[in-house]
Amino acid sequence: MGAYTVIGKKTPKSDAVAKVTGEARYATDVYLRGMLWARVLRSPLPHARIVRIDTSKARALKGVHAVLTAADVPDARYGALVLDMGMFARGKVRYIGEAVAAVAAVDEPTAARAVDLIEVEYDPLPAVFDPLEALAPNAPILHEALAGYTTLFDRTARAMQGNVNYQAEIACGDVEAGFAASDFVFEDTYQVQKQHPSYMEPNSTVADVDAEGRLVIYNTTQRPHINQAILSSLLGVPIAKIRVVPCHVGGGFGGKNRTLTEPPAAALARKTRRPVRLTFSHEEEFTSATTRHGGVIKLKTGVKKDGTLVASQATLYYDCGAYAPTPNAVWLGAISSTGPYRIPNVRVEAFSIYTNKMMSGAFRGYGAPQSTFARESQMDRIARELGLDPFELRLKNCLVEGDSLHTGQPLHSVQVRETLLKARAMVGWKGPRLGPNRALGVACGIFACGGFATSSIVKMNMDGTATVATGAMDMGQGLRTVMRQIAAEVLGLAPDDVTVVIGDTDLTPFDVGIFGDRGTHTGGQAVKLAAEDARDQILAAAAAGMGVPAGRLELRERKVVDRTAPERFLHLRDVLGGGQYKKGGPIIGKASINLTETAFDPGIVRGAATKMFSTYTFATHVAEVEVDPRTGVTKVDKITAVHDCGTVINPDGLRGQIIGGMATGLGYALYEDVIIEQGQVQNPSFLECRPPTAVDMPAIEFATVEGYDAKGPFGAKGVGNVSVINIAPAIANAVEHAVGARVTSLPVTPLKVLQALGAGEV
Repeated sequence: MGAYTVIGKKTPKSDAVAKVTGEARYATDVYLRGMLWARVLRSPLPHARIVRIDTSKARALKGVHAVLTAADVPDARYGALVLDMGMFARGKVRYIGEAVAAVAAVDEPTAARAVDLIEVEYDPLPAVFDPLEALAPNAPILHEALAGYTTLFDRTARAMQGNVNYQAEIACGDVEAGFAASDFVFEDTYQVQKQHPSYMEPNSTVADVDAEGRLVIYNTTQRPHINQAILSSLLGVPIAKIRVVPCHVGGGFGGKNRTLTEPPAAALARKTRRPVRLTFSHEEEFTSATTRHGGVIKLKTGVKKDGTLVASQATLYYDCGAYAPTPNAVWLGAISSTGPYRIPNVRVEAFSIYTNKMMSGAFRGYGAPQSTFARESQMDRIARELGLDPFELRLKNCLVEGDSLHTGQPLHSVQVRETLLKARAMVGWKGPRLGPNRALGVACGIFACGGFATSSIVKMNMDGTATVATGAMDMGQGLRTVMRQIAAEVLGLAPDDVTVVIGDTDLTPFDVGIFGDRGTHTGGQAVKLAAEDARDQILAAAAAGMGVPAGRLELRERKVVDRTAPERFLHLRDVLGGGQYKKGGPIIGKASINLTETAFDPGIVRGAATKMFSTYTFATHVAEVEVDPRTGVTKVDKITAVHDCGTVINPDGLRGQIIGGMATGLGYALYEDVIIEQGQVQNPSFLECRPPTAVDMPAIEFATVEGYDAKGPFGAKGVGNVSVINIAPAIANAVEHAVGARVTSLPVTPLKVLQALGAGEV
């Protein structure tokens, strides 16, 4: 691991001043000459045939430049792993809020008026809103042609049948024999809600056609290169004729992984040959963007009387809404369903199920908060009924270095035990009860980290500075700063000597997008490898000039230094300034990677949405709560968190990620619930579906355990997702220890606590 000059040091975010002063440009700050304003007509019904669309009145309105429906754009579908969604509803609508038509006009009021003038005749169809009801043989079918849709995963028997768009199966050991050998078998059902990512900046795109006829997209996104590819397939335009210029992202958390505003804006810009802006209203964010998957998780776990886990059967029913933008979240739920524990006999079946509701997609934790809530809630039930300490039960069964997941994937860099022991010591654990109506609750979790394709370029400048180009987006998490630190460490520079160019598809190499804790781990590793490529070229050039072997040279403080005689050195500017014109030419380092060396065992896994993840992160969280048994109100006083995240690149960035993750988890646990009745969102605003604010946040204490991941840059892993997944079960467990009320559905509202106090659990 060694001592580092830049890595592990507090480094201010490179865009901090721009954001504080208002200089940072977001998509909503983009104004182009002659720009038109777009609005979308959305379905008022959850399920209906489109009988007729009449746009004549809208087209005739003064100031309207274009009106588009499905009839005006190519018949093409897109999606992450299931290609099921078009630019506009074609033939029928499947949820309230689905795009039916779009207009471009000279200003917003005119665009709004034009939308109101579009006449649509619908023939209502039966709708289904519950994922379990959607599985019934007589349930309304949302996608009649589902079996013919393109998918990017290996289909299982039930995938792409009825309302099931994705199914994963994991089977290892002998589950029935495991249950037979168990002293106790616990069966529980848990329910989880939809949660909106609640980013402050709405989805927004400005599309333009430049002088060469190329489509130029200014947007808020976590995946510019995938946006480019999707627009190419939807519009029938070569990728080389599309440029995506992502702006600063005003919060993403997974929600900006979708392509929502880009297609209509792009189609309208191509139609009008003028810039077009499409920005969601905040109400549209709650009705027509994406949320965390709601659903039902059923767990059956067999244990020995000493608490040894023997067998687990988990069935996950995830409600994906009318379209399936990310079955990968369901797959991650399946991976996380056993928790960070050794269980020799496992059967998991996970479903992504269509319902006539707004879409579910990626959101921080990406499928794991749901199954982690179930697993960690049941772990506490097991501990209580067997008379075991909750920490001891987890320590007895936790994964250790050299173990394999229930998927058959061998693990490395495993520090579960260390997080448990440190968290227990930090809270001075003597048991969960602290006093009347006050208690501690613990939860432990696992999350997939890294993998997938990315690349990077490091260009050395004549004065010894460097420019890094990466397609991996900084969406506010500080990735740009981390990339500077990584390159600076390799090249012997200060962070201020490194400029990072991010996202622009004309200027950066490919990255699949930022999700799944792959920014620092995988994007950072590509930057490190590209910087090492540049470093090796520099050392080779300097060796020739200094007359010593390259192996004796190193980079530090903008110099090439002979480590055996430090007084012998060359300034980088002397090596690079002449190198631009002399033998060897300019120095450009590059790296292209896809961290998929070790796949899941195909004899154990069927229907994996992705073949593997590079590594896994682990964390233990302890919540301290006080519950008022008269009102059911739960107050979280403190959260203690210990993370296994490998080498810390930037301590300030780590702190921000952990605190942000805890805020998301707190909202999931206690407050946030997108309420949908008959397909209609009932609380489409931050006021009605409110995330926690500063006054709701508890005291926070966090720490890391020493670790090193060989596949990450300088041993680093991610922390953005694993910081979320344990908060809800830790709070629910603490509530039960405080007042004896077990709540098995989220959020843990005062009403549910009171009901549980009366009925035992709810």
